[in-house]
Amino acid sequence: MSSLGFRAATFRTVVVLLPLLAGCSAEQHGQDLFESHCADCHEETHPDLKKQPPHLEGLFHSKSLPSGAPATDEQVQKTILLGIGIMPAFNGRLSEKEVRDIVKYLHTLK
Repeated sequence: MSSLGFRAATFRTVVVLLPLLAGCSAEQHGQDLFESHCADCHEETHPDLKKQPPHLEGLFHSKSLPSGAPATDEQVQKTILLGIGIMPAFNGRLSEKEVRDIVKYLHTLK
């Protein structure tokens, strides 16, 4: 592994573990991740986009996601990791643990 790759892997590990070591809940960690990676698109209006990303409040109160896929943790995780439509894939940018924490946070949005 290159020095840069090792440093990037170490940084990702610290980002994942630091909130847990500090006593931060998975939901709080998920909220922090959501705010830094998702909120700009899902909570703001973007006049330059033909289709606005959906707001995610109450996401799990419906049987299906805006895409029509089932509203399950697994499907939301898959959507985050692989992307869909104009949403980019976060595979490689977020760990599976980070994605699970975001999903836990999304469950708290009413």
